[in-house]
Amino acid sequence: MRGLRLLLVFCSMVMVLAITVGCKPSVPSTFISPGDMEDLLYDYHMADAMAEQAKGNYAENVIAYRTAVLKKYGVTQEKFDTSMVYYMRHADQLHTIYEHVAQRLQDKAQELGSSVGTAGTFTANSDTTDIWKESSSVVLIPNEPYNLYSFSVKADSSYHKGDSFVLNFQSDFIYQDGTRDGVVVLSLVYRNDSVAQRVMHFSSSSKYDLSIDDPNSLGIKEVKGFFLLARNNDMNSSMTTLKMACVSHIHLFRVHAKKSADENSAAGATGPNGPNGPDGSPQPLPANAQMQMAPDTMRRQ
Repeated sequence: MRGLRLLLVFCSMVMVLAITVGCKPSVPSTFISPGDMEDLLYDYHMADAMAEQAKGNYAENVIAYRTAVLKKYGVTQEKFDTSMVYYMRHADQLHTIYEHVAQRLQDKAQELGSSVGTAGTFTANSDTTDIWKESSSVVLIPNEPYNLYSFSVKADSSYHKGDSFVLNFQSDFIYQDGTRDGVVVLSLVYRNDSVAQRVMHFSSSSKYDLSIDDPNSLGIKEVKGFFLLARNNDMNSSMTTLKMACVSHIHLFRVHAKKSADENSAAGATGPNGPNGPDGSPQPLPANAQMQMAPDTMRRQ
């Protein structure tokens, strides 16, 4: 009998524990619900885009369009601000909301036929491969660890000495106040373990390219980097207002170096002995046969 009683107590404790762990904390009714906040932030972004395209003063347009969004959802500025304070303190929930918003924005852009930077020109070239295998969009907010997204691609036998790489992406910002400061870093680890990197700041909703190469034909061991939303040190900026950066349409192109004229001539020789010498052994390349690479570039389209 005592054993049965202990078993019942144990089962009750397990059930309580399962319920406690399985139930996620709900957002208090005094704040905007996650679903409504997602819809509101989506329209907030659309309002910012409309303000940029509208005639007149941009700052005044933004205020007018954002006020219209709040009125659409029957939300006061005070309730929106207090809700943002809540979500900023629960960064995991806010990050999930932002991810949904980013996906909706990306779907909308594709629906409208938005171009994706220079992706079209790259993919049309047989010597070029998109080696980006991770999510095509990243959402960043100032709160750690959601302000940083790192990536790494290990090289394989398909990589050639002299390859160059182009990181192509679209950035979008939703900021109530403060300075926008996105940072992207693209690095190469060469086979001799030396490292080269390129750094670029981005602060507007636009398309960007960041390039790096292997000018000395050392060979590539790894391609890596990160996206970062820098924290705002502006004393006049609130730490609880809306701040989000969405990096979308991400591509990382690997471009094989074009051979020089001397290399092409040597490789394509068509004498009676073909590309090899009379004894069948490979002919040495001319001393001046070098891989020609364009200089590294960082550019905003």
